Amino acid sequence: MPQQSTQSPKQNRILAALTPNDYARLQDDLECVSMKLGQVLFESGDNVAYAYFPTTCIVSLMFTTQKGASAELAITGNDGLVGIPLVLGGNTTTHRAVIQSDGIAYRLKMEIMRWELDQGGELQHLCLRYAQALMTQMAQSVVCNRHHSVDQQLCRWLLLSLDRLPGNQLNMTQELIGNMLGVRREAVTEAAGKLQAAGLIQYSRGHISILDRAGLEERVCECYAVAKSEYDRLFQFPAAIRVKNRVRPNPETLRKRAEARLQQSAPDILKTPWDNTRLVHELQVHQIELEMHNEELRLAYNEADALIERYADIYDFAPVSYFTLDRQGVIIDMNLAGSILLAIKSSQKGRYRFASRIAPEYLVDFNAFFEQVFRAKDKTAGEFVLSANDHRPEAIVKIEAVPDENGDECRMVVIDVSPARQAQKALQEREQYLRAVIDNFPFIVWLKDAQSSFLAVNAPFSANFGWPSADALIGKTDFDITSRELAEFYRTEDRAVLESGQTKTLVEQIETINGQRWFEVYKSPIHLEGQPIGTVGFARDITERYAAEQALKNSEKRYRSLIEKMPLSVAILQDGVLKYINSRGLELIGDPAGACVGQSFLPLIHEADRQWVTDTHKVHSLGELENSSAELRLVNMAGRIIDCLVHVSSVEWEGRVAVLAILEDISAKKLIDAELHRLASIDPLTELASRQHFLDHVEQAFSRLKRGIDREVVVLRLDLDQFQTTTESLGGLAGDALLRLFSALLRDELRKVDFAGRIDSEKFAVLLPETNLFAAKVFAERLREKVASTTIIIAGQPVSTTISIGLATMNGDDASADDVLLRAEQALTHAHQAGGNRTAPA
Repeated sequence: MPQQSTQSPKQNRILAALTPNDYARLQDDLECVSMKLGQVLFESGDNVAYAYFPTTCIVSLMFTTQKGASAELAITGNDGLVGIPLVLGGNTTTHRAVIQSDGIAYRLKMEIMRWELDQGGELQHLCLRYAQALMTQMAQSVVCNRHHSVDQQLCRWLLLSLDRLPGNQLNMTQELIGNMLGVRREAVTEAAGKLQAAGLIQYSRGHISILDRAGLEERVCECYAVAKSEYDRLFQFPAAIRVKNRVRPNPETLRKRAEARLQQSAPDILKTPWDNTRLVHELQVHQIELEMHNEELRLAYNEADALIERYADIYDFAPVSYFTLDRQGVIIDMNLAGSILLAIKSSQKGRYRFASRIAPEYLVDFNAFFEQVFRAKDKTAGEFVLSANDHRPEAIVKIEAVPDENGDECRMVVIDVSPARQAQKALQEREQYLRAVIDNFPFIVWLKDAQSSFLAVNAPFSANFGWPSADALIGKTDFDITSRELAEFYRTEDRAVLESGQTKTLVEQIETINGQRWFEVYKSPIHLEGQPIGTVGFARDITERYAAEQALKNSEKRYRSLIEKMPLSVAILQDGVLKYINSRGLELIGDPAGACVGQSFLPLIHEADRQWVTDTHKVHSLGELENSSAELRLVNMAGRIIDCLVHVSSVEWEGRVAVLAILEDISAKKLIDAELHRLASIDPLTELASRQHFLDHVEQAFSRLKRGIDREVVVLRLDLDQFQTTTESLGGLAGDALLRLFSALLRDELRKVDFAGRIDSEKFAVLLPETNLFAAKVFAERLREKVASTTIIIAGQPVSTTISIGLATMNGDDASADDVLLRAEQALTHAHQAGGNRTAPA
């Protein structure tokens, strides 16, 4: 073990990183202590009396369960300190601190450590950085213990320990290592043996020597690199520039430090009485001089303190926010308004960067602005958005900033302009909204003064008269946009409206960029304080409507003639009454005289479809639904039911909403569809279900079984044995005859609920609902014996055949219906392999 006389507190990474002033203030209070292997610094729940700064020892932070099992959380060496609860404001700890490797540490009393941390100096920031690194190490230890092998965990532990020691040797038993890693001693022995066999370490009686560090780094998991890189990153930060306040000496240690310095520089011993007399005289003179200087300093300090207090009040209670930032953007100083704006306590200002309060979308712009402040060397201004906090929503701020004389600090004035910007934004949005509303009117709008000059127009107005924008017409008159005759006419109408004070509506032609068009015009006077000041006008282009109305009258006869000659039945329904039906429709319902017109149409609808017709007629009559189609059944005058496809839409009939129904007779089509469906689902040769039709039934049976409707279902797969041989020897007709014979025998055995189908050439399948495997075997054997005992005469000679059958029970936990078919197919294969003419269950 190294001797204490060779030790220095600066062998600890945190103490070495302190500024000279901070280190000098702590140096006399640091107590050097020797740590022995296995020594407990504190147990879980103990009050932390000291903060320890290891230099050559290693401390293990461990957690122990109630049953005595333990696991290491992290290790601390010359990279940090033991006593993190003091840094975080606590008094007790939840873990145990044990010396893992003996050596030297320096300790600081809890009261002195707390006082130093409260100063907010470099020690506090270094301790907080170490706390972050320690949390990273703990997190990686949890991940490593859960996901990585004991070999990798041991490599990680050895490397972390080696980083915190000056040499390459560790004094540690395998049992203690097992306790640290939370694994059995045997596992550590096995892992250490592998590393020693690989020439990476040498282990003997509690002494571990690292022979090949590079080899350990190759074997270790990524957890070591993550923890080490985090330590290196946090301790590579440049020293932050702190507020230039006077350093207050700790009053509890001031006397002790003074005595220590006196001992370090003891005065020379006087040799003669004359020297004593001269020294006394000099001391008396210097005493008087010091008293005079002290009086002057006292007065100066009082005056300075009064000025500081005065200007501090002005600074703190100013209605705007003041900030001083260092080159990294850390807040060095701020006034009360700034503290309220950012929701940061004045005592915590050095912990935050101003950019942390900037809204994320403005962060890039603010960083560029901040760099520009130091480059410009004069005032720089910009507007940014601060993120919302618990006391206010997002805030828009105007920032004016200048660098200090040395270019090391940025001084900012921050003004909350949110109310002004919100009011401005609201006004702009209102103007944009009103303009958008006016511009999106489906007609032209204008506002004139008493002299008929345009005060405002909308976009459709400028577009109709060929002007580039609505603003271009401000101040213009009708003489600038149309002929003189029309302009005079418009001006006369404006005067008449102003003089009468009444609104006026008329239809007139207006000359636009697209020629003469018909407009429906509305004009009204505008009054201010009872006096007419101008007119407002709206004009809707009705040229197309006017032309359509004329065309409608001319085409009504043509459309009626067309409808009468259509090959489809057309009817108009309104208020539950049949208003119109063409000749084809009368023919469909068997009423050539048209006696049904003017009567309720419900008697013509099949009773099962009347509710749908009533509901559809109601919603279409209100114009609430789009066009729709459906199938329904009509009942003609002779009582015959007719299948129809009806297309329904809303139309206008005699000025009111009605329903247009176009009916297509699909009776013949449905008969054809039914026959096609039957042919598609039935095998024509065997008159059994086709393959797809049978598979559809299997899917339905599986669904019923899943829902609990059916309790037991069995599927059979059947093949005709030697069918190909018979076909090749006797011909295809003989094969067809055998298939028809088998299908007839099968149908005779089926119940009403059973279902059979032809899967392929000589392959068949049967679905037996509500049947267990035993009953299915009985059915299969009966069918097999019946087929084997049946003979037919083909081409003058008797022909017989046999069948092989595979049985499988459908299970509710099958993934799909294909599973039971696969099991039945496998059972059939077993029957074939056994020689055929037999049944085989799955």
